[in-house]
Order: sequence, then C-alpha cells, then structure tokens
Amino acid sequence: MRNGPIRLTIFPVTERGFQLAQKLTDKFNGAKIHEPVHLKNGGLKKLVKVAFRQSSAIFFISASGIAIRAVAPFLKGKAVDPAVILMDEGARFVVSLLSGHLGGANKLTKEIAQFYKAAPVITTATDVMGLPCAEDIAESIVSKIENIGKIKPVNSAILKNERIAVIDKDSGRLDRLKREFGENTSFSFHKSLPKKTDVFSGFILVSSSLDKLPPEIENKTLVLRPPEFVVGLGCNRGVRVKEVAEAFSIALDEAGIPPLCVRNLASIDIKSNEQGLLKFAKKKGLEIRFFSSTELRKIKKLPSGVSELVLEKTGVGGVCEPAALLCSGAKKIWLKKRRIGRVTVAAAKVP
Repeated sequence: MRNGPIRLTIFPVTERGFQLAQKLTDKFNGAKIHEPVHLKNGGLKKLVKVAFRQSSAIFFISASGIAIRAVAPFLKGKAVDPAVILMDEGARFVVSLLSGHLGGANKLTKEIAQFYKAAPVITTATDVMGLPCAEDIAESIVSKIENIGKIKPVNSAILKNERIAVIDKDSGRLDRLKREFGENTSFSFHKSLPKKTDVFSGFILVSSSLDKLPPEIENKTLVLRPPEFVVGLGCNRGVRVKEVAEAFSIALDEAGIPPLCVRNLASIDIKSNEQGLLKFAKKKGLEIRFFSSTELRKIKKLPSGVSELVLEKTGVGGVCEPAALLCSGAKKIWLKKRRIGRVTVAAAKVP
C-alpha cells in the first residue's frame, strides 16, 4: 500500500533459490539479489539490516525459520516495517509474512505466486474471510493513515459485520468508495458526520482539514489523509533543515492543512542544490519539484504581488506561490505567501 515503486531485495540462501530469484528480475526491474555465498557466516543478518532501511519489500527463498530469525531483530512496527515475503525452494508456496496490508505484502505475494505458478498463502483475518479492510479503503483513494492504532478496532468491527460509517465531503471520492465497497453491508457512506453516532461501531474519516472529532467517536475513528496539496517553498541561501521544518509546520498549522495531505513540494530550480530544502524533503519523504523562472512566469498574477527583491535575484516576482500553483494545476492559491524567518511558504490544492 505504501506509495512509490517497489524496492525489492531478494535473499536466496541456496544456489537453487538463486536461480529462481534471477527469473524474477524481468518482472521487478532493479530488484537486488544477494548471492548465497554472501549470506554465510553472519552475512545474512548484516544484509537484512541494510534491506530494512533501504527496501520496501524483502523476499526470502528459504525455510521459514531462516527468514523469521533474520528479520526478528529489526522489527519496529506495521507503520514502518517493509513487506516480508517467503517462498520455499520448490516454488510451491509464497507466504505473506509481514506488513500484509500497510506494506503491501499481501498484494505482492499474489503477484509473485502468479509469476511462479505457486499457491499464495495469506493469513490476515479480513483476507481469509473475503472482506475489505480499512487499509483497502485507504489504498483505493491513495490516502495516508494518520492514526495507525485505530486500524485494529475498525477491522475488528468489519470482521464482526458491525456498522462502519465512511465520511468524506468530497462527492466524487465518496461515490468511488460506494462503488468499490458499497456491497459490503458493514459500510454506510456519508458526506458529513451522521447525527446518530451510537449506531456505529467504527468510523473512517477521509479529510484534508484538521477536523476536531467529537469525544464520543474519537477512539473509534480511523483518519485518512488524501494528498491534495502542493506546498511551494522559497528560502535564503544556506537555510538549515530546522528552519525549513519550522516554517513548514507553522504555515500548515495556520492554514489547517494536515502534513500528511501534502502531495509534494515545489520551488525554483536555482534552489535545486539547496541542502536545507533537499534534506527536509528527504526527511519528510516528499518529492520536491523544481521549476525554471521561465516556467514560473506562466503564473501571471501573483496572489501576494511582486517582490522586487526576488525579481532581481531570480527573474520572477515570487517563488513559493507560483511554484505551488504551477505544480498543483490550481487556479487559486489556498495559503498565500507566509514568510517565517528565512523561508517562504505557500500552498495550493490540487483540483
């Protein structure tokens, strides 16, 4: 379910497994395969440690005990652990071991099993019962889960066939959810919070604003954040990561934009080697897109007017506002230019 291309690392512990792994490179371009000789004498543990930091999915071709002992020291939680998948050397079974929903292991297990003509083995409760889960809803609308801890009570209610209210004021998105999940009697769909909340065992709220939940439903509401905003950034030369982070946080809080609703960042190309910006984007896991002054001048009317100083230095009358508008495709700015220290911030909502 995590966004972005699959970064797959494969650990075949024998030569037979290595031959099987090599066949998979056509399907997963860029997959990294470790040769069995490098996995001996403690090599497996060291390389798995690296894979946990750098890979979105780890595929063992080995006995289950080898895989479990190899990953055990590095497990942190379902929000951050990569997908872990296992296949026997006979290519008979492909098993989803870890991060089935959030990490995408269940989906990847099915793909790999189909490739090898093996049987997929998936044990998560909703999949076993043929029911959708909270993570499926998040994935279908490409949204991020804000409160991971609420997945369990919501999915538990789904398994018990108890009522779940799905709330989203975006009509188009709500209609899509109805089409995909409306046949499941557990779900009902609403543009706003139902008046009678006591008839529901759980809630799934899809929102790109900082809503205050009523106390009576707070503990049973899973919050999904759709990535609907582009944040434009401008800065002085030599700005530090801490300065960018502080400005980003203050501006979004004032505008009522949840950080998880930011799709990407945008700026001018002369800032493309600005380490404070680049390190901040990497820390947040956000893509930052850079535009030339010629491209930014396509935005004829700047919401906060022209800055003569910025015009003199960059060739365009502003950076953060036109970058946000151009990158998002929006016609109107959502958050006008906000200068905080040595950083300027603006935001536009993707149409």
